[in-house]
Amino acid sequence: MIAFTLWRALLAALIAMLFARVDAYVERRGWTDTVGGRAYRMYRERRKKPDRPT
Repeated sequence: MIAFTLWRALLAALIAMLFARVDAYVERRGWTDTVGGRAYRMYRERRKKPDRPT
């Protein structure tokens, strides 16, 4: 049971690293100016909370 849990955690970490590399690649290539790039950026920022006025 512990081995299965550790395997899942390792797989999740590898997937997170892969997504971070894809994100950096898209930013570096300048694809954020295309329609697909803008959609990707909106999708990536969908969970960020707006700033709260103080």
